[in-house]
Amino acid sequence: MNLTNKPIPIVEIFDSIQGEGKRISPATFVRTALCTFQCKGFGCKLEAPNGQIVEGCDSIRAVSPLFKDRWKYYDFKTLVPEIKKYLNPTLSEDGRNPDIVFTGGEPLLYWNNQNYQNTLAYFISRNHKITIETNASLDIDFFREYQKQIMFSMSVKLSHSGEPKERRINLNTITKIAEHCPDSYLKFVINPETWGTDILEISEILSELPIYLDVFLMPLGENREQLQANTQFVLEKCVEYGFSYSDRVHIRAWNTKEAV
Repeated sequence: MNLTNKPIPIVEIFDSIQGEGKRISPATFVRTALCTFQCKGFGCKLEAPNGQIVEGCDSIRAVSPLFKDRWKYYDFKTLVPEIKKYLNPTLSEDGRNPDIVFTGGEPLLYWNNQNYQNTLAYFISRNHKITIETNASLDIDFFREYQKQIMFSMSVKLSHSGEPKERRINLNTITKIAEHCPDSYLKFVINPETWGTDILEISEILSELPIYLDVFLMPLGENREQLQANTQFVLEKCVEYGFSYSDRVHIRAWNTKEAV
């Protein structure tokens, strides 16, 4: 396995609480820049530094190169101490090492980067629970034993994202992750207006996977008002179909505030 050694573009690092998926717990977030998708179907809008309005997901500033002047670049030797600055020292002193969540953008763009792998290995070896939030669309291989300790939160995109199916769905990658990292799970963002199509797509994906994965449904919502409006519908569908529910606690608490 030949790994690159380029510096990794980082949008932000911050201490907060994981508000989605399996582990609603204190965590330090490392947000990498760039993504494989634009997801204009989510309809979130943000003004770029040059005044241009960019449309896409609720992490546009991590996706669009128009924000690149705000990104910082790190190698292993500079990224590890930078992450350590945000780790809760009280938890570490008590032996409860905080979770670390690598999010984006799309973190798996850097899977074959030695700086990224060294960073993962460093914190895993010190008993931090690592989550990688990914759309699971990129081909990856598992080539180190420590990688099996990662929990992948796979937010596989549905058609309402605006991305084509052949780019959104990578069954090989989803299967590899499930086989190597059994704590991993699927998380689908649900738009009540497109539920008829959403459930057909979800059912098709699950029927084609050769291995079981926990499935979470999460309401579409870039702000507190939209999230609340969609919550009851998604809860009812979780009950009806036997899926788990994922909230977006950080949006309920801080609304559209960034870096929380």
